Amino acid sequence: MLTFTGHAGFKYETDDFYILMDPWMSRYGAFDQSWYQFPPNHLLGDHLKEEISAVSKEVYIYISHEHKDHFDIPYLKTLDLSKVTFITPKFRRDHVVSELKKLSPKKVIAQEDSAKLSIGSIDLYLFLDDNELNRDSGICIVDNKEELTFLNLNDCKVYDRIPEIKDLVGNINVLSCQFSGAVFHPVCYEYPEKKYKEISESKVSGKFNSVKKVIETVAPSVYIPAAGPPVFLDEKLFHINFQESNIFPSPLKFKEYLKGELDSVEVYVPIPGSKFVNKDGKISVSHPADDIESFFDKTSLNDYRDSLSPILKQREESKNSYKPEDVFLNLFDELKMKLSDFVLTHKMNVIFQFSLNEIVDKSIYVDFSDLSIFIDIHDYKVDNKDIYEISTDAGDIGRLLDGYQNWDDFMLSFRHKLHRSPDIYQVAINGFLTMEKEDIGAFCSNLMRLENQKERIIVSAGGVDYSVDKFCPHLGSDLSQGWIEDDRYLVCAKHRWMFDLEDGGQAVDADATINAVDLDGDGS
Repeated sequence: MLTFTGHAGFKYETDDFYILMDPWMSRYGAFDQSWYQFPPNHLLGDHLKEEISAVSKEVYIYISHEHKDHFDIPYLKTLDLSKVTFITPKFRRDHVVSELKKLSPKKVIAQEDSAKLSIGSIDLYLFLDDNELNRDSGICIVDNKEELTFLNLNDCKVYDRIPEIKDLVGNINVLSCQFSGAVFHPVCYEYPEKKYKEISESKVSGKFNSVKKVIETVAPSVYIPAAGPPVFLDEKLFHINFQESNIFPSPLKFKEYLKGELDSVEVYVPIPGSKFVNKDGKISVSHPADDIESFFDKTSLNDYRDSLSPILKQREESKNSYKPEDVFLNLFDELKMKLSDFVLTHKMNVIFQFSLNEIVDKSIYVDFSDLSIFIDIHDYKVDNKDIYEISTDAGDIGRLLDGYQNWDDFMLSFRHKLHRSPDIYQVAINGFLTMEKEDIGAFCSNLMRLENQKERIIVSAGGVDYSVDKFCPHLGSDLSQGWIEDDRYLVCAKHRWMFDLEDGGQAVDADATINAVDLDGDGS
């Protein structure tokens, strides 16, 4: 039996064992208490904790990656871990494995990409996306006894590998993957309201279309929308929940979208405790309540926030212990260390400005053209260079520097404001912001490897054949698994980057290209 436990979490149970997947149950939320589970699942988490203590079955817990809405260490510490075997990917950076071992569980299994792990009548496969900007995985459970295959991609975008996955595991009955946004663009950027709305609606539309294509390729009988969106209970973030347009659509909205697009797939919107049963080859769902839609009514969020107010208040009060000047100098040292391993073959004509809201007369600047770092006045004049700005409270960045969160956590906490001119995504800048200092070197090496890949493919658009780079300059996804839109744009299957074939393969809203060549000679 398959049970939804909230957000990206599931439990798969047999007569002999059960497997928990990404149990995010903590009342501390994620990303330094900025994200929270919706609908709430804390009571179900309490029940599962008691169940693990009492059960005689083998207990396995799969952790897909290190993001805190999947890797909930505070909750895991409450479990009887002497009974638990953890299953997690074998990434280049072994952070998750090392952290799991510190918990002293029964066992930790670090599994290779596409390798099979057999537990009784079940075969488990993990599919890894292991690069320096994204480190994630999906899990496939093949129950040979029940003749059921469940592919849970959570928010792992191995969409370009779906044909390979199907060849390995066979027919997939149930699919679950993320359908909503989960990044800090455009949430943290200073856009006019109209542009913010346009960007948000474009991202939602693109995401819906991309996931629809994944569902079509997988061809399951059941799709379960999961892995978000969260809600935001911090006082400074609470307004995001009620924006007219943003990148966090309800699963009910996505189900409505799919109703007009896919007729062959059942779409079951779950709530914590929803059970999926396979009987005679047909999968049915039973919910712990009748009115499912009421669980997504955001008028209840005030009560949700009030129920956690002591936790939220404690965090906010902790920020008062940080002295802005001390944080400023410690931040300078941290950025200087990150910069020391930042080496690329191409020159970047970009100035990066980091400011603390409490300090109005100076900022930290990183000049990527010569890899220098310095402190200057807040209104330092930048000529003939792109500018990327970030500002935040001293207490929030202080908690990062003290180890309460890492750089990726901080960026996903949404407790910062961003501005870039021109408004163009740059992979290297994003990496510098989100990477830990020990990962910067590997990140730069990966970027240079992508730049030097020369393999080409031919794509057709608008009746014209083009020769293009095979691999996306963003994260190296195979563009042969992409698709054409509007007879001119090649779309990457992984993160929906668009490349204008009529403009030499230039990326839309990003500083990158796939070097498209018109093989017909004149573009006619």
